[in-house]
Amino acid sequence: MPILNANPFIPLLSVNLSAPRVIASVPIFLNEEITAVVIATSARTHKEIAIQALKNNKDVFIEKPFSLSLSDANLISKLAITKNKILMVGHLLNYHNSFLELKKVIKEGKIGSIKNIRAQRLALGSIRNYESVLYDLTVHDISMILSITQALPLKALAHSIHHNSNVGPDAVSVTLYFKDGITAVLNSDWMCPYKEHRFSVIGSKGSLIFDDTKNWDSKLSLNQSSINPDNTIDLKNTKNLTVKQNEPLKIELESFLSSIKSRKNPVTNHTEALNVQIVMEMIQDNLKKNKA
Repeated sequence: MPILNANPFIPLLSVNLSAPRVIASVPIFLNEEITAVVIATSARTHKEIAIQALKNNKDVFIEKPFSLSLSDANLISKLAITKNKILMVGHLLNYHNSFLELKKVIKEGKIGSIKNIRAQRLALGSIRNYESVLYDLTVHDISMILSITQALPLKALAHSIHHNSNVGPDAVSVTLYFKDGITAVLNSDWMCPYKEHRFSVIGSKGSLIFDDTKNWDSKLSLNQSSINPDNTIDLKNTKNLTVKQNEPLKIELESFLSSIKSRKNPVTNHTEALNVQIVMEMIQDNLKKNKA
């Protein structure tokens, strides 16, 4: 089953993974031996490449962001359903063992009911010319938040900062409001002189902190401090949780291969990707409203 990183505009060579050999140089979408493609091109090209791939009966993996508009995301998703093809989007952190363990601990009830989720994704660059920080950085945290809440937010409030000559904000601050009173606060910035990739879930009985800048023995920690009914704080120590080291990108791509063989949808399938895109659109709509 040949798979190729897709640039449909030039002839390319491919290697058959099941029986390594070189396939004749032909445009990949016309090569029937190539049954799946990975699209890791500029975000503004995702729509056209994905549509061409699906129309030519290829299973498709699209690196994040899925697309740059909800209408394009809907179009790609509907075509994948019509053609009965696997469509997977590269929301990488869903395959990170620290995040998987975080969700497991939540499910076990160790932090009680979820109250608030906080996501900090800050770094210096790369500043993109055709997509904003929302599509480059915030998308990761939206995907993780939806994986936890299993619901779309009821409302999104957002503010942005613009300093460079790209198409959108360089920094965004977002608050999402969910049913049952859950809130999520996201801050993304590609102008920040220091790197911070921290994702925290605060519950009624404690908190979980996933800090991806730390070593594996301290990436995920549990603090069971809590706020009492009288607003006093019951302080407890933070402890690191044991997480088996993995390579999220490798696991993500293995998941794509597995889905191709089994015909079962991956975790970050077209439905998950579409939900993320819906939230992105909510945020963009609110940013436009605030700008007006």
